[in-house]
Amino acid sequence: MENKELKIEQIKKDGILVCKLSGWLDPNTSPELMDRVSVNGVKQLIFDMSDVEYVFSAGLRVMLIFQRMLESEGGSIKLINVPDSIRFIFEDTGLESMLE
Repeated sequence: MENKELKIEQIKKDGILVCKLSGWLDPNTSPELMDRVSVNGVKQLIFDMSDVEYVFSAGLRVMLIFQRMLESEGGSIKLINVPDSIRFIFEDTGLESMLE
């Protein structure tokens, strides 16, 4: 598999963390996402997916981990600006509740 990168830009304000992701969310980049995004004090986590090129199952697993972490604290996760080419992956796996 070709080595792709994931770029993560974060803005946190009033308990809302917005993470703009660019690139691939795959087995190589998913651990980086887990390491770089802290949900301490976060009530809503929003992933802007507009520049994500592809999501592998490892990326779906990371989203589920964040969802469980936030829901256990009364928070929520949303994915916004999801390209159609990626939206179907979340719909096919029953994760469309994350989509906005």
